[in-house]
Amino acid sequence: MEIESKVNPERPVLLKVLCILTFIGSGLSFLSNASVYVFFDWFKDLFLNHSDMIWMGSKMDFSSLFQINRFYFLLSAILFLLSLVGAMYMWKLNKVGFHLYTLAQIALLIIPKFFIPSYPFPLFPILFSGLFVYLYYSHLRWMH
Repeated sequence: MEIESKVNPERPVLLKVLCILTFIGSGLSFLSNASVYVFFDWFKDLFLNHSDMIWMGSKMDFSSLFQINRFYFLLSAILFLLSLVGAMYMWKLNKVGFHLYTLAQIALLIIPKFFIPSYPFPLFPILFSGLFVYLYYSHLRWMH
């Protein structure tokens, strides 16, 4: 019975929840950043040449979004994909996933400053990423 548990160890519930949340968050972020990169010119034409876009009574201004270098969205998509791959490895209880996920999260906190000069201090993203990294770290003993 003990040999069976070492061969097929049970994944802790919190680790399952963390991985599922990462699959959702990083997966959607990958798709959105990749989409913006691929369709950048189309979005730019749509949002900048149609000044009649109104949401809840206010005119929407997307001009600052298109001042960002298109490469930022590609780099973000790659890092979110790396984060997603890390979560997949952790789902399989493989420790290398933690390192991939952590590197991706650190890079995602740093790269906006290189592409968006007016980017404010990312307090909430630091706290959120830090919490996830800490919670994943607390599950390393179940990973091989």
